[in-house]
Amino acid sequence: MPKKSKKQRKEADDEGERPVIDDEENAEVDNAPEEEEERQEGEDEPEEAEDDPKKKEKAKKRRRGVARRKGYRHLANKAGYSATLPSTDAARDVNSNLLTISETARACRWSPRVPNAITYGAKMDEYKDRLQLSTEPLPPGAAAVVRASAEVFARKAMNEAVQRAFDAGKTRVSANIMMSVLRPVQPVLRFSFVAPTGLVRHAQTTVIGPADNPEKQKPALAHGTDDEIKMKAEAATLPKQMELSKQTAKVESDKKLKRKKSREAAKAAAKTAREEEAQAATGAKARA
Repeated sequence: MPKKSKKQRKEADDEGERPVIDDEENAEVDNAPEEEEERQEGEDEPEEAEDDPKKKEKAKKRRRGVARRKGYRHLANKAGYSATLPSTDAARDVNSNLLTISETARACRWSPRVPNAITYGAKMDEYKDRLQLSTEPLPPGAAAVVRASAEVFARKAMNEAVQRAFDAGKTRVSANIMMSVLRPVQPVLRFSFVAPTGLVRHAQTTVIGPADNPEKQKPALAHGTDDEIKMKAEAATLPKQMELSKQTAKVESDKKLKRKKSREAAKAAAKTAREEEAQAATGAKARA
């Protein structure tokens, strides 16, 4: 019987593993019996492998990787993606949601957390809108409505990105591929999704290179022809951002304090009512 190649043995091992996901991925997997793996040539005996910490750590990472891939496949199949049943519109065939309500709420209420750094350039319109949305209440029902549309949009974008990566012979979706998918919808979106101006400025002011050779050091991102002028205009918005952030934080803290006082008043009223009921019951028993 001809021996299997190293690649064939590795693929057979991947298919044979049936581990349970025990890391950060909360996907469910079928706990079918784990098939016995074929030991590769030159592989140490189980006793020796257990004594080698490097091999033990490598085997642990491999088991986790296999479990994570199985979990992703299970979630994809549960959510409507099937390897055997073709779909005319996989983005809209949502059998179950991949996005959770809490994830949707966090995405809707996200805002920049560093007001003393440039965020979206000299204009503060987007910063104000995001800061305002971060303090607006978002009950689960409203978040579910947002999730219904957001998931279809995310699936459609991801399907197209994966298809483009496959056509290009790549095994991973890069930022450039995702950017090429989202670029057509950029004019109609209210908020920006490309690299924020603050991230660009941070890269332009961060020097990389060997510390012992200053001649080879350079900024992580090169400056444009008019970046210096833009930086001066953007610096004037920093005090405004900080002031707006302080005002928003104060309003939010006042709301929390008001809700806390309301809860405490409700608890005190309920406690008083219970005491009055107990006294009334004791008086009734005494009269009886």
